[in-house]
Amino acid sequence: MVPAIIETLMRVQRGRVHRDPSEQPTVRRRLEELSIETSTQLGQFFMTFSLGGVLSVRDIELLDLCSPSAQIRDATKFGREIYGVENQFICLTSGEDEGFVLYSISDESVYDVGVNELKRLPDGIVTPRWKSFNDLIIWYLQPN
Repeated sequence: MVPAIIETLMRVQRGRVHRDPSEQPTVRRRLEELSIETSTQLGQFFMTFSLGGVLSVRDIELLDLCSPSAQIRDATKFGREIYGVENQFICLTSGEDEGFVLYSISDESVYDVGVNELKRLPDGIVTPRWKSFNDLIIWYLQPN
């Protein structure tokens, strides 16, 4: 279930943020492609909302799961092929700024790392910036 604070923050967005029910099969397929359960925070969020219509004041742009395209899947493939992002991580940003926001499939924590830090992730030297996907979304949606 998506926390009430995220529901409230999404409701004040001006763009189309509520996921159309007709997109549910696509969302499930994209989650499955990434080995993410629908019961996770990330899964629940994208079953309900789309980030395509979100205008954030943050200096990063989080990608959407399937609208307008499979942005997260494509960024994850790019991150793995070009930068060696480990399979336990999903790329939530494009990596265009020489870094990624990475979602950990194993514990739902979220990392903000430069490409030079990627090799240190498996050693536990780099710590997550957000304890959970919901924490990331709350930070992303809240005004400064």
